[in-house]
Amino acid sequence: MRVVIIGDQVWQIKLEGDDWLKSIHHDTADFMPPDPELVADTKQVKAAFGLEVIANDYMVGDDGTRYLLEVNHIPNVSRFPEIWQAYRDYVIEWIRAE
Repeated sequence: MRVVIIGDQVWQIKLEGDDWLKSIHHDTADFMPPDPELVADTKQVKAAFGLEVIANDYMVGDDGTRYLLEVNHIPNVSRFPEIWQAYRDYVIEWIRAE
């Protein structure tokens, strides 16, 4: 799973694939309801690194244990138009504030 935070907006994406390697680029990857624990963990990592934008990849084990796999300081914005639009709007507002 991937949890994406841009400003105050949060998305969770179910990564998919035909083998063990899962990706946001697979045709069946899609949004899913955010897991509050994963969102809280992503917010904590975001704050620890001083980031405004973050995309964390997680794996959830059969027993429900959550594992952080990867921290992305810039989310992939090419797959989901909603995330691209939020990222674009965030950057435009950041530029205007300068």
